[in-house]
Amino acid sequence: MPDRTRWGAVCVLLIAGVLVALQIGKAAIALPALQRDLMLSLAVASWVVGAYGVLGAIAGLPAGIVSSLFTARSALLWGLVAAGLGSIGGAFATDGILLIASRVVEGCGFLAATLAIPRLLRVVAAERDQTLVLPLFGAYLPTGSLLMMLGGPFVLEFGWQALWLLNGALVLAWVLVVVRLDLPEPPAGHGALGGLWPNVREALGSPGPILLALVFGTYTFQYMALAGLLPTLLVDRLGLSIAAAGTLSAVAVAANAIGNMSSGALLRLGVPSWVIAAFGFSFVGIAGFGIFSEAMPAVAVATLAAVSLALTGLIPGTVYASAPRFAPASALLAIALGLINQATNLGNLLGPTVTAMVVESFGWSRASLVFLCVGVTGVAWALMLRRVMRHRP
Repeated sequence: MPDRTRWGAVCVLLIAGVLVALQIGKAAIALPALQRDLMLSLAVASWVVGAYGVLGAIAGLPAGIVSSLFTARSALLWGLVAAGLGSIGGAFATDGILLIASRVVEGCGFLAATLAIPRLLRVVAAERDQTLVLPLFGAYLPTGSLLMMLGGPFVLEFGWQALWLLNGALVLAWVLVVVRLDLPEPPAGHGALGGLWPNVREALGSPGPILLALVFGTYTFQYMALAGLLPTLLVDRLGLSIAAAGTLSAVAVAANAIGNMSSGALLRLGVPSWVIAAFGFSFVGIAGFGIFSEAMPAVAVATLAAVSLALTGLIPGTVYASAPRFAPASALLAIALGLINQATNLGNLLGPTVTAMVVESFGWSRASLVFLCVGVTGVAWALMLRRVMRHRP
């Protein structure tokens, strides 16, 4: 651990996270063009969009375990290469199956990179700055999503293939930047394969990483439910145009990114991570009644949704900052992050699905009960985390 933070290296690693996050949002932006050009059914198109989430939900923890066998630098480089080549290869897909296959390659690269970057940030950040640096990484996903929402439509004017090629080229170009970084790091694992299962038992044998995963999974459940269904709510329930709903939804996502980046400041002020999580979940549990109320005007709904996403956006950064406390070695951290990633993607998949089922069955107003359950569950995880942290130096 260095005495001084290498802020240039921190920026390179954070940008790497944003670049791989761009790959998630491009499919949703390009969905109409993909359906038209490749004649995709809605079912196949949904797999193109959701490939990353399904892969993470199935392989998050196994990917973390495999990643623990390698240095974080190697994992990051190979992850960026896979994401870049997968994107470029996808541009030449002639049917849905080939495009989904390319998305799986991208998803493997995304997993490898996002599991490696927090490990590397610990190498280049001084201990006093880690509560600031690690939460900044927590903003990689909403930042990438927002950039794709803003810039993707302009690139799509040249065809969806241009969007795939540009994204792949950006990621591969960043490989050359990362290669030039001096990233000293202890060898992976404790004797590689010989230390694999002891590492797994140590990383997963304590409640800390499991609670962090549950906190993050609950967070992504409500994030994807709210961010994913907000445009539909604004159009169907409140009568906004698609363009206006898209703009207000982008503002809400931007608020979430700001929340992600702000958690480090609270941690440096000494606010415990469990307090931040409990506050965010408490707010979303209450805010759901206003967001899905029939009496609220559209601007008020969008504002309340943005505030809710901003406050819950404080949670990912606190999770990333807390993970090294329970997994101090690099290999242990890789496994803990894999578990967190798996829970994250399960939340991504279940959030919109469960909320949409409730809305279809009982109407928009009953969606508030889903968010009330999220709030209560999240506060319970936070209180359990408090108890564990009191016994962990």
